Amino acid sequence: MALALATASRLKAEVRLGQAISEFVADLSDEQKARFIAKRSQALASLPSIQDVRSLTAEIDRVSGGRCLGPRLIRVLETVQRFAAIGDIMVGGSQNIIACGVWSLLLTSSSSHLEKLSVLFMNVGRSAPRFEKIAALYSRSPDLQSSVYEYFIVVVHLCHDILRFTKRSTLQKFGAALSDSNLTKYNSEIDSWSKTIQDEVRYLMARRTEEEAEATSRFRNASSIFFRSASAQQKAQARQRILDFCCQFDYMVPWKRARKAGNTNLFRECQHYKSWKSRPDPSTLIYTGKVGAGKSVLLANMVDDLHLHTAGKDLAVAFFFARHDIQETLTARTVIGSLVQQLLDRVTDFTQVAEAFEMTSRKEPLERMLHLLKSVLRPDFKAFVVIDGLDELSNSEGEETLRHLFALRDLMNLSLCLSYRQEPNTSLKLKAGLEPFNAEVFPIPHNSSEIESFITDELGRRVESQKLTINDPLLPLEIRDALVKGSQGMFLWVALQIESLCTMETDEEIRHAINDLPKDLSETFSRILQSSNKSNSPYQKRILELVTVAQRPLTTEELREALSVTPGETNWDSSKLLNNIYHSLKYCGGLVILDEEELTLHLVHHSFKQYLIKMTEGPTDRLVDLDHAHKRMSDIIITYLHTLEITRKALTKEVFPKLDAESTMAGIIRSTRSSMRGSNKLALRLLRSKAPLELNMGKTLAQAWNLRNRPEDHSLFRDYAHTFWHLHIAWSLPLSSQVMPLFQKLCEQNMLSLIIASGDLQALFLKAVSTQSMEFTRYLTEN
Repeated sequence: MALALATASRLKAEVRLGQAISEFVADLSDEQKARFIAKRSQALASLPSIQDVRSLTAEIDRVSGGRCLGPRLIRVLETVQRFAAIGDIMVGGSQNIIACGVWSLLLTSSSSHLEKLSVLFMNVGRSAPRFEKIAALYSRSPDLQSSVYEYFIVVVHLCHDILRFTKRSTLQKFGAALSDSNLTKYNSEIDSWSKTIQDEVRYLMARRTEEEAEATSRFRNASSIFFRSASAQQKAQARQRILDFCCQFDYMVPWKRARKAGNTNLFRECQHYKSWKSRPDPSTLIYTGKVGAGKSVLLANMVDDLHLHTAGKDLAVAFFFARHDIQETLTARTVIGSLVQQLLDRVTDFTQVAEAFEMTSRKEPLERMLHLLKSVLRPDFKAFVVIDGLDELSNSEGEETLRHLFALRDLMNLSLCLSYRQEPNTSLKLKAGLEPFNAEVFPIPHNSSEIESFITDELGRRVESQKLTINDPLLPLEIRDALVKGSQGMFLWVALQIESLCTMETDEEIRHAINDLPKDLSETFSRILQSSNKSNSPYQKRILELVTVAQRPLTTEELREALSVTPGETNWDSSKLLNNIYHSLKYCGGLVILDEEELTLHLVHHSFKQYLIKMTEGPTDRLVDLDHAHKRMSDIIITYLHTLEITRKALTKEVFPKLDAESTMAGIIRSTRSSMRGSNKLALRLLRSKAPLELNMGKTLAQAWNLRNRPEDHSLFRDYAHTFWHLHIAWSLPLSSQVMPLFQKLCEQNMLSLIIASGDLQALFLKAVSTQSMEFTRYLTEN
């Protein structure tokens, strides 16, 4: 046994990965084994693509019949797909069998127990390395190669554990479950290897930058001569640069949010949709619907249906979901760039694309992208394009988007589907902007049957999980009937009523609520805000202000840090950090929601944002005044950045004295940025320890400080503050006397990022001049 262990430890990681896959296959049933071998052979014959990932997750959701789980698996499946697809580049032909083996393994393992396991795979995917970056660097680093294999060894072992669990009898499963300790171990190991890969990639990219400093960027980026003579790794690098030029926004994030919101099949039965999907010539389909009726959910489901429809065919699907709370999605540059990137990503030989990229360097970005497509796509190439939320864009950005969509239609056989809110001026808007498309306009299908099913399923889940507690077993039926009657076709209204009912503690309270349901969304928002903040906590207004004006969704930790800042006070006091941000979010009553995968915060719907900034609670008190909210954010950002600079300077000069561990432990716990769970565990260990803490911590702290300057250790709100300070200040000028001195010091010390888009800079300068903000104007002029 000792000899076997010693031998195993000396084996290369790629060999151990192959062994892990073989052991997994050996435990499969005959039917599963045949499926695995068939999938692996298929992957070797035709390398898996992003289309395969989309089709697989769409199929999972089609057959699951319950909650939408496929999007949770997308990241980990994409990671494995990228590994398999560039396997011949990364590791050569023979080892590509291993890469395709991992891909086949995921296909085999992800079909059962998805409800519980989807969360686990979602967490695995959250830390997954980005293999498009690795492809260009892989051959240069044996350490990187080994780390990639180690990462997948853990993934395979996780799948093997899942397989063993699924093979148990029902009685055995009842008495045992996938060990929490094992799952924690897998999460920890996967996260560790992912960070190791990221560190190595960061190091290699820095080295590559130095080595290529003398080379011209145009030649390195994309010249056709370079492409014909370059190595596979160099081609992969140049290819990724062109795709990044088109768009770097992750278009999957808003789609996944919409897809997770629910399932719908009604559009599949509509003749106009069937006709649009099957037409051989270009066509445009437009869906309209009132606020909260489920347009985004319908189009998100349509994307899945189109991926299933195009699987195995020479057809493409591209999509984009614009979102009111992600400013980057509200520009034609991002919308068109994302669509072009998706269409180019399916192209394997980038030689012609690289040539077109070089020849069009003087053109505007959007025109340049169209030339890239023209260089590789046939005029008869068929593509389906789905865009949701186009009416969230400003008039000018929306018009530019439509203009370039029409240009796309001249390049290929384009079937386009758009959605618009049903408003008094919708018909005029569609007639003016979409007349060249000869579009067919339809209201979204009548959804009363699906709303009833949605209510039944949601109530069942809430009762089962005890989020909705009742005494009378007939009460859920009363709730269902009342919600169906009052819904008026609005899924959002229904979801908010169910969320509100879950906060009630007696059957009488629930019955009173369903007998007096709000008539519309505005009344719903008002009631929820009042009932969720009976203690008049100031955090409700502060949270709503910051989340409303944020230029991109804030993470929970970013919001936690921002809320701890008192404008003008530059002495950092960690005791002001919220101990439980989730508790504070309850003051918003479910109207601020958490994305389970991205861990970012969002207003529940764009209609709630409109309610906040337009409706008033009293004669003068608007719920969120945009000027005041931006001023609050500006004051927080300036104070925060100034505080960080003071703290940095103080710590670089710090002399670490002899410190008694016991007397300083409380301060350390208070000042740490670790999670509350970690602090609680440490507190319990200290309470249970009987030995005195006799330890000189000065030397330990000095050593620890030297290890803190790592990317993941940076202050959590700093990236947001540095990126968006100018946009918030443009709303807030002139700055208050409270923070103006702090801003002046930041200017003097060059502590503000000057990477600002020209349009934003012009708006900022005009606002500074118009408000006679002399110091601000001088700063912009000098820099």
